[in-house]
Amino acid sequence: MNTRYLGIDFSGGALPWREGTRRPTVWVATARMRADGLRLDSLVPVQDLPGSGDAFGRLVSLLAQGDYAAAGIDAPFSLPEDHMPAGGHRNLVNRVGALPNASDRPFPRGQALVDLAAAIRPLVSAKPLRAVERHWQGRGVNTRSTLWNGPRGGAPFAVAALALIARSSRPCWPWSLTGPGRLAEVFPAAQLKTWGLPHQGYSAEAGRGVRGEIVEHLAERMTLPSGLRTLMAGSPDALDAVIALFGAAWADRTDENLPAAAEQEGWIAVHP
Repeated sequence: MNTRYLGIDFSGGALPWREGTRRPTVWVATARMRADGLRLDSLVPVQDLPGSGDAFGRLVSLLAQGDYAAAGIDAPFSLPEDHMPAGGHRNLVNRVGALPNASDRPFPRGQALVDLAAAIRPLVSAKPLRAVERHWQGRGVNTRSTLWNGPRGGAPFAVAALALIARSSRPCWPWSLTGPGRLAEVFPAAQLKTWGLPHQGYSAEAGRGVRGEIVEHLAERMTLPSGLRTLMAGSPDALDAVIALFGAAWADRTDENLPAAAEQEGWIAVHP
């Protein structure tokens, strides 16, 4: 039984994937499930992953190996049902996988996903939401529309995540519920809200104290090496990668019934 989990804080922008970036914002956390719970083993920016090629390609290679029980990725995996192609999620992945890369990043731009969705059915709203996004909005958590390509848009995240899924050829939760090496959509803000912790305002420099509070809570749920605690308190993106581990672990073990919308649109994995 594979007891290794990955948590990935993600980005749909161009700059976070470039080599030599001064403030890394895409992080990969690795943990093992032990008898006393998760133990954080490593926490690195995507630029430090081993291998050759660009950082996005190295992340693809890491996921493609499938040497983990589940990987939680902080990015949307799907579209609202009205804009899903016939054939569901697998066909969506294939269609995004066939899109050309943008000139400034190793995956398509968000507009390419909006155009694909609009060709399936014209958009009647600038920011259509999936059922899971409406669910978390109803609980007071800000969510992004996967088809909004403006400020704080979810489309760049979604198209980058779907390109990652296509190139790594890994099964995705909740469409696949068995076997190791599955990818799961996670959302740190929803995870923190579920735990009753501050779920917004912790990413700015002024939020360092709040991040410290979150780290202390995490230390009660998992084993955290002291040096990595300091890193998490200093970087909200590194912290989010660690939080993403819990959604991965839940998606790997849960047999909970999901809403009917999850079959078409997917769902966000949140550890209780």
